Amino acid sequence: MPPVFRRFGGFAVAGLSGFVVDASLTEALAAFGVSPYLGRIFAVAVAIAVTYTINRNFTWKERRAPVPGRRARYLAVSLISIAANYLVFAAALALLPGLRPLLAVAAGTGVGMVMNFVGYSRFVFKTGEDQAA
Repeated sequence: MPPVFRRFGGFAVAGLSGFVVDASLTEALAAFGVSPYLGRIFAVAVAIAVTYTINRNFTWKERRAPVPGRRARYLAVSLISIAANYLVFAAALALLPGLRPLLAVAAGTGVGMVMNFVGYSRFVFKTGEDQAA
């Protein structure tokens, strides 16, 4: 299988796992009376840790050698895409009163997914970087 297909498959598994964590925590916290806007911030933090672990150990496993700054770059790319993701999430909730947080999370996730794949592959798990370490 070409590496790009395996990589995209791993990215999809990481993304789905992150989505499940994010959406589940956001929904659960909302059910306990926490604002979905606030609950989502906590849920995203947990989801980033989950996706980093999966992406490092599966998606880009051939590029997993310890590289200085990799975690910081991962977090930076994640935060940029999460900002766009969160804006779509918040807009969906604001524009569609009564919308379940799960559906707003899904809308934001679609935007963040593309940004993450490009950012992770170009800035975090760069080709050849592991060999130089």
